[in-house]
Amino acid sequence: FKVVHDNVIAYGVDIRLGVGAQRLITDPSTREVIGVTVLQDGEERHIAARRGVVIATGGFEGNADMKAQFLETHPVFNAAARHNTGDGIRMAQDLGAALWHMWHIHGAYGFRHTDPAYPYGIRAKRFPDWFPGDADKVNLKMAWILLDQSGQRFMSEYQPYTQDTGVRPLSHFDPITQKASRNPAYLICDDIGRQMYPLGKATSNDEGLRYDWSDNNLKEVENGIIQRADTLGELAKKLGLDASALKTSVARWNALCAAGKDTDFERPAGSMTPIVKAPFYGSTMWAVISNTQGGPVHDAQSRIIDVYGKPVPRLYAAGECGSSFGHLYLSGGNIAECVVTGRIAGRGAAQT
Repeated sequence: FKVVHDNVIAYGVDIRLGVGAQRLITDPSTREVIGVTVLQDGEERHIAARRGVVIATGGFEGNADMKAQFLETHPVFNAAARHNTGDGIRMAQDLGAALWHMWHIHGAYGFRHTDPAYPYGIRAKRFPDWFPGDADKVNLKMAWILLDQSGQRFMSEYQPYTQDTGVRPLSHFDPITQKASRNPAYLICDDIGRQMYPLGKATSNDEGLRYDWSDNNLKEVENGIIQRADTLGELAKKLGLDASALKTSVARWNALCAAGKDTDFERPAGSMTPIVKAPFYGSTMWAVISNTQGGPVHDAQSRIIDVYGKPVPRLYAAGECGSSFGHLYLSGGNIAECVVTGRIAGRGAAQT
């Protein structure tokens, strides 16, 4: 980003911080985008666009209403940037933009801080990536298993690259119980697992806002993020789970570990570790989101397309706001997309 920023400064581009875009302004006779309404220092202002406008406002992971509307489960806690609130998506919709990929998100499962003022979900520890077909090469012990609200294991806890599909199993809706029976889910480990490494990793892009997870997880036991109990039955009571179901699930898991193969959900064998040593630990785990891919449809020229398949005149999209990536996260491809579509959109707007 510094390379980009240095070049922006070198070219004398006017950067206006603290100026919130509100709506796009169009010519009523031609539908051309001719400017934008902004809010600056509490005052509404209008900025004219001599050529085109590029929307590069990112996703909507910080917008609770949009997540409830477009995602398959609720709640999905933001684990990245709460200021990505879908503003650009709404402004494009206002001009008739079509939408795509709105449910395509990238995330996992994570903790909630016991301090209600802490605004983010905290993603569970991420492990080195492995690729489909290479599960037998994994050799890193994962401390925990996940259980649903009935006390049953329901997924491989160690997903392949990029480990950003873990949120999807939590989105399951049980038609029998009429509940999202995996959101929240429950992390279970023993004292050996508790000592392996930090179980969580907090991320924040806000100045002055930071949570440092402890190396041995004991701070999280003390502040209530993680529950501790001398027996599995006591732990089940603290988590609100059926004690018999939890014990049965742990016994089944330990048997799979002894056999050296997860025949239930195909978790990599090298990651399997039994849950045997008291005290035992557990935590409520929620669906968390790292980024969204949905937004206005755009074509190869980065022109935003309306619901009738026509370009909205003089309006372009760049980056994650309506990403071309869909079902799977392309990791560094998201960053490349910002640069590539930014150049295409900028060139198009300048030539309008």
